[in-house]
Amino acid sequence: MEVLPEEWHFLLKHLKKNIKYYRHILIQEGFARVEDIMNKGDPSVVLYHKFIITGFVSCRDWEQHPSLLKILTSLKSFTGSDLHYSYYDYMDAFEKVLFYQNKKFDHSWFLMFDKNFSSIIPTWFLKWWEMFGSVPQIFLEPLQDTLRYFSLRYQVTHHGGQFPAIMHMTVMYRIHWISMWNYDIKGNLLNREFLVKWWDSLKIDTIIRQIHEDLPPPVQRTIAPAIRSQSNLDSVQIAGKSSKELKDLAQQLLLQSEELQSQEKGSPASSEASANFDPNDPLFQDSQDPNDAYRLDNE
Repeated sequence: MEVLPEEWHFLLKHLKKNIKYYRHILIQEGFARVEDIMNKGDPSVVLYHKFIITGFVSCRDWEQHPSLLKILTSLKSFTGSDLHYSYYDYMDAFEKVLFYQNKKFDHSWFLMFDKNFSSIIPTWFLKWWEMFGSVPQIFLEPLQDTLRYFSLRYQVTHHGGQFPAIMHMTVMYRIHWISMWNYDIKGNLLNREFLVKWWDSLKIDTIIRQIHEDLPPPVQRTIAPAIRSQSNLDSVQIAGKSSKELKDLAQQLLLQSEELQSQEKGSPASSEASANFDPNDPLFQDSQDPNDAYRLDNE
């Protein structure tokens, strides 16, 4: 017994809400593109799809309650009638579109953020990322090291803090990846298994260099040891003393100053100089006779 209609791989809420319906929601809102990459040998066969995220419509941008409906005008020419969608249908479109699967169950999605992406990522996108998003394990070793460096250096906002570092780095530096899914039966349960792969054509050298240029390591500054001058030490000794303690200190300094002066007066060198001084000694007299002066032209 088949539970789902042919080529449906999600529980249907409405018979007209198929993959084409969700795909046209994204087309009308204009913030995501789905590109069919066809087999050149057989144009009827889809080799893989590209899913390019160019931005998001926030719940605030919806300009009405998220449950209120818009007319899906881009699909009217196919159905002949008006179809409607809410903001919740828009959220589901990111997930349901990627539930496309071929008959061999080997379909893959090439996923990327557009180079001009600048939207704020909504919180509900975390669920999408857990299913289809990239993981560090598929990164080449040099890029894994760069991811660890990025996670330490990149400063996130309060809102951005709820998203993993790999998502921020993937968005900022356009790191593409490949996503696949298939069914997995465990007991009586039918589960969906998600796989991600590295895109071999991606050049990581430019990415690594750009990240280190955008987030340079902090400059190591040498801090000179603090040297206190004598005046600073005196200030430290005086600080915090009471007025009485300051008076006692002043008296001690005055006594020390007087003792030093008395010692200088009674020193032997000072007494000898006073005793030997004779103002009448010719050595201490200026020459009164100009002829006593030494002239260079006498010789």
